[in-house]
Amino acid sequence: MKIRSADELLDFLATRRQRRKRELISLLHDLSPRSGETAPHVRRTAILLAYAHWEGFVKEAARAYVHLVAYKSRPLSALASNFQALACRQTLSIAQGATRRVAPHIAVVEMMTANADRSFRIDANTAIDTESNLGSEVFKNICESVGVLYLPAWSVEGPYMDDLYENRCAIAHGELLTPEVEYAVEAIEFSLKWIEAFSTEIENQAFNVAYLRGSQTQFA
Repeated sequence: MKIRSADELLDFLATRRQRRKRELISLLHDLSPRSGETAPHVRRTAILLAYAHWEGFVKEAARAYVHLVAYKSRPLSALASNFQALACRQTLSIAQGATRRVAPHIAVVEMMTANADRSFRIDANTAIDTESNLGSEVFKNICESVGVLYLPAWSVEGPYMDDLYENRCAIAHGELLTPEVEYAVEAIEFSLKWIEAFSTEIENQAFNVAYLRGSQTQFA
């Protein structure tokens, strides 16, 4: 993946978003009362794909934004605190495990002081821990990693994110859970709405150069 500008990020997000939305909208049609009685497997599929597209888009959008920041190769001192944390994560992790040796802790201090004006390479593929699911806590961590404000707008959706994840796991693990049509429709509408919202958040971060300290009003 190569994301070198905010415009390239915008194009990437639009392409991925539209591909996902087309399938979700098709599923909405299958769940429509005009289609007749909705088969149980269609309702189960709706839950699986509503979750899958939501999780997939959040993770690829966050990674794409980090790729953009990594390409810019800014000095550590110029980065916003969340990206400083991502840049320093490996060094901090090593220091955390060193209970007796002081050298790893010296490396952290030097990275944040004497070497702060050096450009640090962020590994865009591993910088964000997306884990293996997208419950509310994982989503919150992704938001904090890329500088998206989790409170208050996103936090109110936390319980629903967890419920959708739990139902997806139950179906994926072979439980014969058959959701009501209304819930299946609600899950798809949630995915459609919040994929769009998260895409907008990432786009705003990029165009406002929010990855830099004190640059909220600038443009890339």
